[in-house]
Amino acid sequence: MSRVCNKAPNLPDGSVAEQALYQRVDGPIATGSAHFMRAGSELHLMHSDLELNDVRQAALRVRCAAAAVQAGLVEYRTSHRAAQELGFYPVHDERLRAAGGGSAPVRETLGTARDADLVQLDRAAIEAIALRYEEGGDEAAFGHFVTALSAFSADLDGFAASADEAGPADWQRVAWQLLTAFDRIRIYGQALAVINILGMTPGAVAVVGAGNGRSDRI
Repeated sequence: MSRVCNKAPNLPDGSVAEQALYQRVDGPIATGSAHFMRAGSELHLMHSDLELNDVRQAALRVRCAAAAVQAGLVEYRTSHRAAQELGFYPVHDERLRAAGGGSAPVRETLGTARDADLVQLDRAAIEAIALRYEEGGDEAAFGHFVTALSAFSADLDGFAASADEAGPADWQRVAWQLLTAFDRIRIYGQALAVINILGMTPGAVAVVGAGNGRSDRI
């Protein structure tokens, strides 16, 4: 079971059926997240290769990253489909509402997590995520993640197919674009993980905020 990306690591008050439901949904998410972060590692190493003028290795890194994102998408889509078919989302949304005293504690959780350096979000980003939960719950929030990652995968595949022939100007532009897009999706996914773990445990957010002072150092 994932320690950082699953929706609920501990459900002591849940029924056996609910525990099994979470396991069915969490398993693919954990595997998908492992593939996703490997893709990020390849993209960062791509920059290292480019600094050393090893374009051939950089092109290989892009293809490896593209394959890892594709593998991650398979797992994320499997989880999303299982959650829809098994009726997971209403169960999870109700748990979030119960933990928040009637409404999902998205703004409070993300605001405190941001102050504790658990996630990098500005107020506008937090508000956008909160509204997504209010309009469609966890299904809409996770569905947005899958859609964004699918678009990123298509862009990555497109460049990977011609990376061997890319010129210096292409690398200078695309290399930064790929990392920027990856980080944007990673931060969003990280925010969902924070909500689904800390937001599920009443009092956990306050503990995190009290136990970690925010650092302004770079």
